[in-house]
Amino acid sequence: MAGVQRSAYSRSMTTRCNLITGFLGAGKTTLIRHLLSGRPANERWAVIVNEFGIVGIDGTALAAAQSGSTTVELREVAGGCICCSANVPLRVAITDVLRRVRPDRLLLEPSGLGHPAAILATLAEPGLAKALSVGAVVCVADPRHPLPGSGHADPLDDTWCDQLAMADVIVANKRDLVDDERYRAFAAWVESLYPPKQAIVPAVEGQVPASLLDMSRARWRPILAGSHAAGTTHAREPACGLPGLGTRHAALSGTTASVGWLFDDPCSERAAFDAERIDHLMISLGGIVSASSARLLRAKGALRTDHGTRLVEWSAAQIRSSPLVFTGPARFELLFEASEENMKTATSAIASAVETVLRAALAVTSAR
Repeated sequence: MAGVQRSAYSRSMTTRCNLITGFLGAGKTTLIRHLLSGRPANERWAVIVNEFGIVGIDGTALAAAQSGSTTVELREVAGGCICCSANVPLRVAITDVLRRVRPDRLLLEPSGLGHPAAILATLAEPGLAKALSVGAVVCVADPRHPLPGSGHADPLDDTWCDQLAMADVIVANKRDLVDDERYRAFAAWVESLYPPKQAIVPAVEGQVPASLLDMSRARWRPILAGSHAAGTTHAREPACGLPGLGTRHAALSGTTASVGWLFDDPCSERAAFDAERIDHLMISLGGIVSASSARLLRAKGALRTDHGTRLVEWSAAQIRSSPLVFTGPARFELLFEASEENMKTATSAIASAVETVLRAALAVTSAR
C-alpha cells in the first residue's frame, strides 16, 4: 500500500468486480495478464484464480508477470471448481482479499470447467453484494470450437454454451488462427444468443481494451443446461512422494481428474529438464492419455529446462512453449476425462507413463 495513491472511487464506493470466464485453453489468463499490464497507475487490482487441479499453473504465470508489483494482489484457489461445494472457497477468498487489500477492481478467473451461474449467485449474496459492484461478465472463447449442431458433439459442450450464454461480452480470442468463414459463423451464432451481448470482440493474445470491463450487465440470465450439481465434491488423493522427482498430486470429480507434480528444484541446475524431451512429452501426451482409455483436456507446466524457464501448454491438440520467469518449485499438470469405472486405473497408468519421461528428462541434464 505504501507509495500507492488510491483512487477516489475506492475510497467512496464498492470494489468493481468482473468474472472472466471461458473454456479450457481459451486464453483467460493471457487476457488477464494484458488487462493487468494496462491498469491505471493509481488503482490497486486483485485477481482470484481458480484451477481444477491442485498444483496451480495459472497463478504461477500471473505472479511471474506481476513480479515486484505492489498494486496487484494475486490469490489462487486450487483443487476443484469454485462453482461447486456451495462456493465456500470462493467466499473465503473474496472476503480475505477485500479485508486485507480493499482493491479498486477484483477479477475472478474460474476454472475452464466452471459454470458462471453459481459464482454470480455467490457475488449477489447480501454480505458480498454490499462490498462488490459486479460489472460485465467477460467470456473468452476460441472461435474454432465446434458450434452446436455441427455434428461434433462433446460431453463438455454444455459447459461451453453456458459460459457464452451467461456472458455480457464475448472475446473471440485466437482470431489469427481461424479463417474468416469460420469466424463469421461463430459470430453469427453468438449474436443469436439471448440476451444480446454488449460486444463481440476479436482478439489475439487476449489484447482487448479494459473499457470492456465497465460495459453494462444483462438483467436477465438464461436457464443453464450444464450446471454442476449442488454440493459436488472434489476428492483429493494423498500427496505421493517421488524420490528424486518431487510430489505427485491427484484429484477427481465425477468423470474429470487432474494429475500434477511439484518438483524438487529450488532453482537448482541439477533439476533442469531436457527441453527436447519435454517437447516430445507434449507432442505425445494426447496418445499417452488415450492409451489409458481417457481423453486429455488440458496440460500445463512451469518448468526449468536447459533452454531456460518455460511455460508449456497443451490445448485442443495445440502445443505452445514460451519463456516464463518464476520462483518456487517447477510444476506440471494435466486434466483429463475418463469413465468413473476406469478413473483409478487411468490415473495410475497416465501418472506412471508421464513420470517415466520426466525422470528421463532430468537424467539427461544431470549427466551433462
